[in-house]
Amino acid sequence: MNPRPKAAVIVFPGSNGDRDIAESFERAGFAPVYVDSRETAPADTKVVGVPGGFSYGDYWRAGMLARYAPAMRALPEFVAKGGLVIGVCNGFQILVEAGLLPGALTYNNPPGFKHKWVTVEARETKQKSPWLTRVPRGMKLRWPMAHGEGNYYHPDGWDAIADNVPFVYDRNMNGSIGNTAAMLDSTGRVFGVMPHPDRATDPHIGSNDGALIFESAHDAVAQGLA
Repeated sequence: MNPRPKAAVIVFPGSNGDRDIAESFERAGFAPVYVDSRETAPADTKVVGVPGGFSYGDYWRAGMLARYAPAMRALPEFVAKGGLVIGVCNGFQILVEAGLLPGALTYNNPPGFKHKWVTVEARETKQKSPWLTRVPRGMKLRWPMAHGEGNYYHPDGWDAIADNVPFVYDRNMNGSIGNTAAMLDSTGRVFGVMPHPDRATDPHIGSNDGALIFESAHDAVAQGLA
């Protein structure tokens, strides 16, 4: 019997979504482990989760301090070797600050902390992502959002990012350019998302639409694609 593939969840001071993402990995068939941000993921890690929360209290700018953690500095090499990375909410902000995803995330417009269930729609992207194999184009998913700095911006406008945006809000929730709710890197292996698929993996709490993301990643690992 094959062992469950290992999924590392990076924990920063101020993280509060680490358990959510770990449980989502576990439900999808992974063996999750928590990794202190001052350390690096185990060598046999297949996927890495960068959780939501308020790393370092969001001082100066959300994700700005967390980008310097040893666990984050190791991610470019991890991705280059075929590893998969997901960053949710603050994790998305951290991936952007670390340069693993383009653009910037700033204060919501109109300002204020937004926390509600939202609908996102899947889009066709230039690259095929291991995170999205179970999510066909046009599919609508119900996930919760909880953020104050989820307004996605790119200085070169929508045309510069359109091919890398896998999900858009059905209506603009935070001022994001093009209703952007998520972003892929050029490989498709790094996936940042502002709403929480990790908090939508159990129908008893409102939706299990988020499970499709983690199950897609497990499929990719099982097929030797990560």
